[in-house]
Amino acid sequence: MMITEHNFLFSISTIRKKAFSFLQKEMTGIGVHDIPPSYGDVLYAIKANGCTSIKDICKDCRKDKSTVSLIVDALVKTGYVTKTKKRNDSRSIELQPTAKADSITKDMLDISVKLSQKLFTNMTMEEKSILFLLLGKLGKNL
Repeated sequence: MMITEHNFLFSISTIRKKAFSFLQKEMTGIGVHDIPPSYGDVLYAIKANGCTSIKDICKDCRKDKSTVSLIVDALVKTGYVTKTKKRNDSRSIELQPTAKADSITKDMLDISVKLSQKLFTNMTMEEKSILFLLLGKLGKNL
């Protein structure tokens, strides 16, 4: 199907659905059934930053606080993250990945690389640069 300005958003949505399905299938393949692919960036941010806060994750993942809070609560409930109050400020919390999170981190990164390779197969560096430039312009327009 040819993408035009009339079906552009539908096409982007279809691409997103296909990417989500790919991620879900790959995650199932490594035995991750208890969290959706959309939690991966938050889990990665917690793993990459060590003890971190909701505020830091929001900045890293470009998600709003309520979304990150819901995801963190689900990651705590499923055993991927622990949440503790900071010693010097009981109103603030620290988040740390658990051994369960550590056990899937490498596989999750590998899945992310596989998705990128799949998305950009048969694209030159110049084509990717143009794509990113144009998507950036669309984002600024909104």
